[in-house]
Amino acid sequence: MTELSFEELLQSGNALVTEAQQVAPSDFQRARALWQEAGKHFYRAHTAEPDHCEAAFRLAQAWMAEAYALQKEDSPNALVMWSNAAAQCERAFDLAPENGRIAMTAASCHHFAGEHDASKAWKQIGEHLLKDATEAAEGDRN
Repeated sequence: MTELSFEELLQSGNALVTEAQQVAPSDFQRARALWQEAGKHFYRAHTAEPDHCEAAFRLAQAWMAEAYALQKEDSPNALVMWSNAAAQCERAFDLAPENGRIAMTAASCHHFAGEHDASKAWKQIGEHLLKDATEAAEGDRN
């Protein structure tokens, strides 16, 4: 079997996420299996290119999907998975420290993990970065 390239892993993971989103309303268990498979693709992409922000962030999003699934089942493991997703968001942020969207996602993950001080801190970082990005975009238009 041929090893997939970084880009192929990202694309196949994204395709699995799209499929999962389409089937989720009618078959949540199938969607969950697809999200888990997508997570494996994103993990392999992140392992292949550990300094690539998109792969790191997509892995965090896959873990968020799993955390949500566990939360929906009232599993006590949901908090751990939310915490893992937050840590992975932080890794992605380390690779793109100007990205307010990643910071806000980390804030959400920390919130759902019950880590409210961390959530508040990441939210402040994200708001600051998003404000700066908006002001820069407005300056470019003028």
